Amino acid sequence: MEPVRYLLLLSLFSWSVVDCAADGNGYFMFADFWCAVQPRGGQQVEYLIDWYFNKEYTMQYNSTVRNWTGFTPAGLITASDFNENQHDVLQRKVERQLICVNNVRLVLNVTEENMAEPSVTLAETTSSGLDTTLVCSAYDFYPKHIRVTWLRDGQEVTSGVAVSKVMTDGNLTYQVHSYLEIRPGGKDRVSCVVEHVSLKEPKVYDWDSSSSRSEVDFVVGGVCALLLGAVFLSSGLIKYRRNYYNVL
Repeated sequence: MEPVRYLLLLSLFSWSVVDCAADGNGYFMFADFWCAVQPRGGQQVEYLIDWYFNKEYTMQYNSTVRNWTGFTPAGLITASDFNENQHDVLQRKVERQLICVNNVRLVLNVTEENMAEPSVTLAETTSSGLDTTLVCSAYDFYPKHIRVTWLRDGQEVTSGVAVSKVMTDGNLTYQVHSYLEIRPGGKDRVSCVVEHVSLKEPKVYDWDSSSSRSEVDFVVGGVCALLLGAVFLSSGLIKYRRNYYNVL
């Protein structure tokens, strides 16, 4: 599996807003500048620019392909103009070197010093109707970027899945939760897969449905035992009352 990449947001350049309307109430554009770095080694550094116009994702620059790619009619025209402009081509090359390559080692050192492997739990929540919800939780990991997916019999599941936002734990680490609805009693092999820069390879956590069934059997057995005890108690009380009235 391809190594997970993580994006380093350059806050100095992100959200550069330029108002293009004469009255200040119309169109505007802004761009996010990113460095994408392989999680280990840092030899491959990718420079990205996400360009927005009037809140619409218009085009992107990618240093790997060394050009702009348009996503809207206006973006296609602007991207073509930028790609033919040799000054723009040279500018993006210099930006990649100054912004990303020259600073990536420092950022990677800080990240690796504070890197923390996620602690993962896989549990079943209260059933709703005929469905049961599994929750895969990852705690205490750093850096923030993480990928949590589900497998059913080795195939990735996309329907019936919900993922929470990555939340801070308040101690520079993060947590995230992913939910999957399943039919109880099914024989499918369900697994949670966690990918993070701190892991050499994705970790797979298999759901053991037998543990859930044993808990249900335990509860059912306890209820049956209580009912059986109530029956014996009632029989004893009836027999006692009969003997009592016979004596009288």
